[in-house]
Amino acid sequence: MVETLALSGLWPRHFKHRLMLLVSVLLVLATAIQGAITAQRQSNLALQDRREQAAMLAHSLAVATAELLRSDRGYIELQALIQSYASFDSVGALSILSLKGQVMAQLHRRPTATQPSHSASNGAGMVLPSQALFSAKLASDGSHLEVWQPVIAGRHLGWVKLDYDLQALREVQAQVWRETLAVAALLVGLCMILLHALLKRPMRALENARRFASELADARGLTQPVEAGPIEFVELGRALNEASVLLLQQMIVLQDSMQRQQTHKAQMEEKNEQLSAIFALSRDGLLTFDQHGLVRFANQAFLDLTGLKAEELLGQTAARLETLLLARAQDAKDFAGLAACFAPAETPMAPKPASQTTLSLIGDRPRVLALSGQLSQSAGVSRVLYVGDVTRQHELDRMKSEFLALAAHELRTPMTSIFGYVELMLEREMSEAKRQSMLARVYRQCQLMVNILNELLDLARIEARGASDFKFETLDLATVVAETVHDFKAPQGREQPQLETREGGHPPMLVCIDRQKMQQILLGTLSNAYKYSPEGGPVTLRLLQAQRPSPSKAMAHSSPFGNANEAGLAATGQPGRLHFGVQVEDRGVGLSAESLARMGERFFRVDTSGHIPGTGLGVSIARELLDLMGGHMQIESELGVGTRVTLWIKC
Repeated sequence: MVETLALSGLWPRHFKHRLMLLVSVLLVLATAIQGAITAQRQSNLALQDRREQAAMLAHSLAVATAELLRSDRGYIELQALIQSYASFDSVGALSILSLKGQVMAQLHRRPTATQPSHSASNGAGMVLPSQALFSAKLASDGSHLEVWQPVIAGRHLGWVKLDYDLQALREVQAQVWRETLAVAALLVGLCMILLHALLKRPMRALENARRFASELADARGLTQPVEAGPIEFVELGRALNEASVLLLQQMIVLQDSMQRQQTHKAQMEEKNEQLSAIFALSRDGLLTFDQHGLVRFANQAFLDLTGLKAEELLGQTAARLETLLLARAQDAKDFAGLAACFAPAETPMAPKPASQTTLSLIGDRPRVLALSGQLSQSAGVSRVLYVGDVTRQHELDRMKSEFLALAAHELRTPMTSIFGYVELMLEREMSEAKRQSMLARVYRQCQLMVNILNELLDLARIEARGASDFKFETLDLATVVAETVHDFKAPQGREQPQLETREGGHPPMLVCIDRQKMQQILLGTLSNAYKYSPEGGPVTLRLLQAQRPSPSKAMAHSSPFGNANEAGLAATGQPGRLHFGVQVEDRGVGLSAESLARMGERFFRVDTSGHIPGTGLGVSIARELLDLMGGHMQIESELGVGTRVTLWIKC
């Protein structure tokens, strides 16, 4: 309360003024209380006197009214009777009522009173006492007494209601309060004069002490003389002198301590900056719990990996964190829970290694997270949760498992065939011609297995080494294509592939490629073109160039294929970057939309009957080799019409 008054400016700032104000308030309160008690006693006596006067008036009017009401003389005599009471100044209102509440006569002198008419003399709105007894009570506004006097002459004939005005009493009370306030003001003035004279010297000593205390920090051990006066002020001066000396000593110690603290703070800030940089740049998520089991810290990597927000995590329990993670999980049943991530430490010096569990999250970019925990003996950290993104490793493991399953399946088919034919030749007698036929089949199956193994080795080398074993050199793509077509041997009974040339020859098409890998891609593409056009038909090659070739694997197919020089001119890629391409077109079986969408998948084959030899790895290997050389493959096809494969290389 005092602080509120001080802030508002109503409470003085100086002690002397506060003391004067406090004494003044106490005097005023004491005088007011004394005046209130005196005024209340006088008011009670005066009110009792007014009550007796009102009772006497009401009684005398009731006695005079009894004879008139018993003889039923009418309203005129009653009205004349109550008019005789008009000489009493304290009579505010006077009414004579019948037993039913009918107004027989009335007199009103109060300006606020309402004059009832005879038409309302049925007593509507008039509440009569329940018993024929005298009653006098103070009105709700305190302005008058309401007196009810029964009119009795052998029996109860009616009522006399008297409103006795108390205005004179209120004026007396106001006069008492005015006199009380005047006395209080006089006392306050006298006390102020006495207090000022009494406090003049002590306040001067106190002011000197205050000034010295305010400058104590700059005193540097200095002291001031102590003047004679009240013992409290003398002791205060001595205490300030002692404090000045002690303060000098403490300041010397404090300065030395502050210098050490600043050095330590600078070292801690440097370490904190290093840790903050490590946490901010780390790709692994980090989350800590305090001693109460609540989340205390989560770095940005944790928020990015889990998709959670800092306001959702900080201050939450481990159970709440687990609920938030499960809400984003692909399958909550596969998550072992956060409890599985933490292993209790056997000893503080040799904790158990943290266990690890995985969690798959849904979203625009599904992630697989590896969670591991560690208990901590730190005062501010009880547990630490580490989160790493193992999506790529998980995907590689899945692809490796699928790849091994598909490879085993593809190798099992020729191996089963070889085993069966060899078993027949060992256990049964057969002609030499039939034996030779079976050996030819065994040879073809062995050749198929060798092709599968070679292509598997190619894929393994691509995944393990990437482009590290490529020998890049700047070559003319047209020359490489011409050499490859010249060395290619078409199947028996089929024409050699035709390389279309432009009139006047092609301008130099210089690209940075590996000659051997590029020839391998071209030979595989030509081989597929002949295999998937078993009914014959020409296989044509074209050299193309474009500014913005499409990097997509498959485009809308058409039949016939239209102008080959316009193929691949989609509005995607790098504007202005020149690309060269080799297009291989056949007039074979073609591809359906479903098969076209799956081209490039490992072990995917359009012909599942086995009549067309192959491993289902050629297109996948060619596309990955082309990607490593900075190019891409574009395939267009229509079922029953043919296929067109374009190999794009950026210059």
